[in-house]
Amino acid sequence: MYQVYIKKETGYNEKKLIGEYRDFEKATEIVEAQLAKNKEIKYVIEETTGAVDGLGDLIARVVKEN
Repeated sequence: MYQVYIKKETGYNEKKLIGEYRDFEKATEIVEAQLAKNKEIKYVIEETTGAVDGLGDLIARVVKEN
C-alpha cells in the first residue's frame, strides 16, 4: 500500500494525506496531477505493509519525495 502526502509549510513539518493506493504507478500519477496544479508543492510517497511497531504506530518507508 502506498500513501501520498503533501507537506504543509508549518513549523512542525506536518503532512496532509492525499490518498492510499495499491500500486506505485497510481500514487505517482496522483503526485504528477498535484504538481501540474502547483509546481511548488512538496510531497512524500510512503510504502506500508500494515505492520506496526511496539507503540502501535504504522511502519512506513519513504519511497519517493521532493
